Amino acid sequence: MAGKVTARIPAGMRDILPAQMIKRQYVIDVIRRVFEEFGFEPLQTSAIELTETLTGKYGEDAERLIYKAWYGDTPGDEFSLRYDLSVPLCRVVSMYADQLPQPFKRYQIAPVWRADRPQKGRYREFFQCDADVVGTTSMLADAEVVAVTATVLQRLGFTNFTVSINSRKVLAGIGEYAGVPESLRAGLYRSIDKLDKIGIEGVRRELLMVGVPQDYIPAIQRVARLAIQKKVDPGAIGEALAAPGDGGATGVDPRLAALITPRLKGLAEKVLTEGFNPGELQALTLNMAGELAPELRAFYGEAVDAIPVEVVDRMLDLLQVSGRNDEVLDSLLERLQGIPIAEEGIRDLQEMARYLAALGIPEQAYAINFAMVRGLEYYTGPIFETTITEPRAMPSITGGGRFDKLISMFGAADYPAVGTSFGIERIIDAMDELGMFPPEIRPTTAQVLVTVFSTETVEGSVAAARLLRAGGIATSVYYDYTHRLGDQIGYASSKGIPFVAILGPDELAAGRVTIRKLGQTRSDSEQRTFTLTELPAGLRAWRQGIST
Repeated sequence: MAGKVTARIPAGMRDILPAQMIKRQYVIDVIRRVFEEFGFEPLQTSAIELTETLTGKYGEDAERLIYKAWYGDTPGDEFSLRYDLSVPLCRVVSMYADQLPQPFKRYQIAPVWRADRPQKGRYREFFQCDADVVGTTSMLADAEVVAVTATVLQRLGFTNFTVSINSRKVLAGIGEYAGVPESLRAGLYRSIDKLDKIGIEGVRRELLMVGVPQDYIPAIQRVARLAIQKKVDPGAIGEALAAPGDGGATGVDPRLAALITPRLKGLAEKVLTEGFNPGELQALTLNMAGELAPELRAFYGEAVDAIPVEVVDRMLDLLQVSGRNDEVLDSLLERLQGIPIAEEGIRDLQEMARYLAALGIPEQAYAINFAMVRGLEYYTGPIFETTITEPRAMPSITGGGRFDKLISMFGAADYPAVGTSFGIERIIDAMDELGMFPPEIRPTTAQVLVTVFSTETVEGSVAAARLLRAGGIATSVYYDYTHRLGDQIGYASSKGIPFVAILGPDELAAGRVTIRKLGQTRSDSEQRTFTLTELPAGLRAWRQGIST
């Protein structure tokens, strides 16, 4: 016999106990019902895919997170755990095209695996809830996906949410309008995506740093950190910049040190005067380095392919366009007129807005936000993500978009497609914090515990449980009749079971059942007696009276 082992699970994995699982099932059931109301059909795909199916679809950084799977003692590369639900969908469409009439509307709710660094709210195994439409370029499909998102959140009880909508075509047009070289556009998009987090000035700093070499940034951050920690006198910043760092790290070129010292000294003195949060030291010193963009650009001169200052200013002007959704689109169309890709993207969004109105989605539920960026590698048209502002600002809880080229990577013809994915973990966290789960969502599925008094009463207790179950009331029977009635009631209370059915010899002889509604204290509890024939209907009526 093998020795005992310590009970544990791998880092980043977790067990979900019944009380939390019941909440998950509630959320998943709401999502599933909405998916099916809109005509989406269920699909299941294999948890294990061929490695060749997954590679080349996500980018190098993401592919490092794919779990390999093998059997036997020799590690192999043939199989992998699925990384998401989108690539398996593309494989299915390619394999079964003749069995799936187009457009094909599918949903899938299933776990995926990523070898990411575990942290609070981030796991290596988690559920995705996806809905996608394959086989149409109609913007009605895109609008319907947004409508599904809004409907799910409304059904769950969310009121403070916004579905942000943009288009990859509009982003491409903005890059063309600004005159940003293709090689720098990824940096441009990453910077403008941070508008909500760092503000217009923060975006300006980042845009001015796009294309600027990062060789000396760590050394600048090191000296900035030492200065605001009062380990380097502000007057000695120039010498500290040029000096080698710990472990032989290279110092800053003396010519650059001379250029940036005055401004860095002023920034450090300002931080020392205003104070700072030690937990934000890394971000603070990075921002200080970003403030040195003019000096860094002057130092490198024409040797770097940076975004011109006038282009940055044009970009900032675009980012500040605001108003109603139709006003934002009209203003952007006017500014980007003559850029075909931008005009096409804007007209797509205008068409989506019309369909959203027809679908009954209020304008306050979504916002045209062309500073929102996602899926640069595979999205080809409209993109969308959802954020909530209560209980606190959180990362996006849904995300999706149009991917018209992804399925063709399996050798098939291009299949236009659009879809979205719900982040169920974040949704549950938010609902927990806001107390949004309905009162009927309890820590257990049982609504009644039937007690047992003795070996002679077991059959009567079981018969009463059968009656309750036949009447649609989830019922559990206590197994051990040797336990005192008080212990059985205590068990029900500890489980959160709201009702206890008491069937002693007297009740069974009279054909009656005593039902006790458990309160917070004994004085809060209430009892009623029913005949066996009236038991299910009587208890249902009592429960409904309590819930209303």
